[in-house]
Amino acid sequence: MKTTVVAFPGTLCSPEVFKPTAEALTSTCDFRSVSWMREPEGYTPDALRTWSIEEIARREAHDIKQPVVLLGHSTGGAIAAYLAAENPDLVRGLILVNTGAHMRRHGDVNKIIQAVQNGHVDDIRAAVVTRSFASLPPDEALADFRRYAASVSPQAVLEALESQRDLDLTPLLARIRCPTVVVHGVLDKARSKGDAEELAGLVPGAIVRWAECGHTPVFEAPDTFAEVVRELVEQLG
Repeated sequence: MKTTVVAFPGTLCSPEVFKPTAEALTSTCDFRSVSWMREPEGYTPDALRTWSIEEIARREAHDIKQPVVLLGHSTGGAIAAYLAAENPDLVRGLILVNTGAHMRRHGDVNKIIQAVQNGHVDDIRAAVVTRSFASLPPDEALADFRRYAASVSPQAVLEALESQRDLDLTPLLARIRCPTVVVHGVLDKARSKGDAEELAGLVPGAIVRWAECGHTPVFEAPDTFAEVVRELVEQLG
């Protein structure tokens, strides 16, 4: 039976961003990407904290029926790390991509939140998509990513980013016991190499892999990234 990889993208990031990596791993694993920013089943506008990191992780853990490899990119990395710490029986391996233990050095998160609160969510959607890549993707892919971002509610953006800003994963990370790889695109405009090194140092036994790309190695460097996944799957046996 193939290993199952469950992948969480970042805020405003389409699950399709994983497509190049998933295609490179067809013979290695069953790859499933999650659109966690969509309204969940039973959602009502008055629901509280629907898109908090903790609540998203709880929902996604409920959907995992057997142990998997979790892959989390950006905000999705916070979701994956939280899920792995709280549900160790569900996670065989963990890959954290261009994310961090906290957002204290993510300098513009408060500006992004304030812009959404002030009704400028369209500007934020465009800016977040653009800065997710060192060089813009091909036109068709970029248009798809922008369409997805436009479909996400301002409430989802606001709740997810406020939750991630206020959540420090540091105390939880020491509880992660599965093999963990921190992957970081060194041309990232949002997260630094220091964020990646700090994160790896907080997860027992974690290793760091660098990629010559921006914030989204799963799309920008799929061959390099796929090799990281293959190595982890092989290690897990």
